[in-house]
Amino acid sequence: MSDLDPIAILSDISANQLESTVHCHDYRCLLRLRSFRSDGGDACVSNQISIPDVLTLSATPIVSDQEKKHHCLGRGNDDTDVGLPLLPKLRNETSSGEKIPSPESWQNHPCGELIRTSNLLQTQLYERLKDASNGALSGVAEGPLGIHEEFLRRSEAIIKELLEAIQQHLRKEQACNDGDDRNTSTKQHNSSHRKNAPLHSNAMKSHPPLSYYAALLRQLQILHETPNVIDINLYNADSSKNTDKSGIPTDITRLSVTCMDGKKRSHTWHAELYPSIVLTVDFPEDFSLIDNNLELEKWWDDEKSASNHLLLPEIQRRFQQGLDRYQPLFDELDQLDSHLWILEPSLPARRCSIERRIALWEGGASMVIVLDPEKPRAIPVLVRFIGLTAARNADKDVDWSASFADFVTEGAEEDLASKRWSEERSVRENLELWFGSPLPSPLSSVKSDYLVECGICYTHRLPSDDVMSDENLRSEEGALPDVKCNNLTCNKHYHEACLFEWLHSLPTAKTSFDRIFGSCPYCCEAVSVSTANGRRN
Repeated sequence: MSDLDPIAILSDISANQLESTVHCHDYRCLLRLRSFRSDGGDACVSNQISIPDVLTLSATPIVSDQEKKHHCLGRGNDDTDVGLPLLPKLRNETSSGEKIPSPESWQNHPCGELIRTSNLLQTQLYERLKDASNGALSGVAEGPLGIHEEFLRRSEAIIKELLEAIQQHLRKEQACNDGDDRNTSTKQHNSSHRKNAPLHSNAMKSHPPLSYYAALLRQLQILHETPNVIDINLYNADSSKNTDKSGIPTDITRLSVTCMDGKKRSHTWHAELYPSIVLTVDFPEDFSLIDNNLELEKWWDDEKSASNHLLLPEIQRRFQQGLDRYQPLFDELDQLDSHLWILEPSLPARRCSIERRIALWEGGASMVIVLDPEKPRAIPVLVRFIGLTAARNADKDVDWSASFADFVTEGAEEDLASKRWSEERSVRENLELWFGSPLPSPLSSVKSDYLVECGICYTHRLPSDDVMSDENLRSEEGALPDVKCNNLTCNKHYHEACLFEWLHSLPTAKTSFDRIFGSCPYCCEAVSVSTANGRRN
């Protein structure tokens, strides 16, 4: 039996108080909860006693006699085991005569992480644990036995939710630490590897040779004279070592080149130059440099082929060809971005993004389309509707998904051809023809009218924990709510991640294949969410 399947026992029974205890093996402690009647009445008269008081949640570390003797841990004034409150700021102050050890004294004990994290998250934990307790309610049978069973059932739900919340937070902390330490650990690994490498390899990795700078200078002069190139920047992979004391750039190993396309839009490609070429471009598809005639390793070497002497200009030439190739796509996306309310991605969007979430009307209704990069005016390769209701027009009900499917169906009759998707029209014109009127525009409305709050976290955008690995690529904002309750009188919207965490906290929730099913927090109607998309970690 794991800690995430806790078994609670009654450790104290009195006329107006119950106490449950769970042995937590992973953190080597006892977790305790109490419930009591404040009026002093008999516990069996009312089921009030069956509801644990979340604020009484405490942890009593299990320590050996030797640990108590040498570290003075776990003892109060009366020499009895003392539990540390896990939600200390939310509960009433303890009596002045009670002495409780500080959480810092347990930092070397397995339960130290549990105490520290609970203290840190207590405000969020309080509501989450109460919800878990309420979700475990299944009806209290009459008599003391039923009340005791209900109290234990609720206690187990609270402890299970507590441990899951602690583990989720610790995983997030570990992920953040891994991200912060990734560069450090990589440097340490490379340093260790170089100790066992030949001497010339160590020298090559520390500083580029003089031939590198000579080749770079020659090719930069050619780039500078290339048509459509408007900016060239050189810098070091380590920004803290960009210049020496004289302010002159040193050990330049990165390059960025900005150029213009046929519509005067600027585009930039980035390249790590040393010890080999690694290219980053903002195109819908991978930009390949695979060519048997181009050698990316030691590209500055004079003994390489003659084509390598023009490697950087060749990259620019191919990049310009890519821009010409995707001009129709950029035209369609720019028209959508400038004339319609785009909810996702945040604008200005990266050129690699071929997906747009378009507002349809107030209240969160929207559609997601994904364009074909090669045929941007063709029928979108993916269409998805979010937050739509069947009844929209006053005179009749409209199934918008079926309506759009009919609109893009091929083989229409000749007299109806003008009402079908046509590649002779722009994507925006096709969408507005299907919709029957102009779609919401920045020229006539405010974007906030088309945004809805998540019914759980009460924000428009979910806070994003993503960290871009490349400093040249802009991080996207968090996701908007994309799940809606089907009850028309409720109509609440949720982030997938928020709804997943809510359903995951309910003991009554069920999982089938890749979806978790439960009840809406507001109207109790059935809702579900994908487990793959809902998990934040």
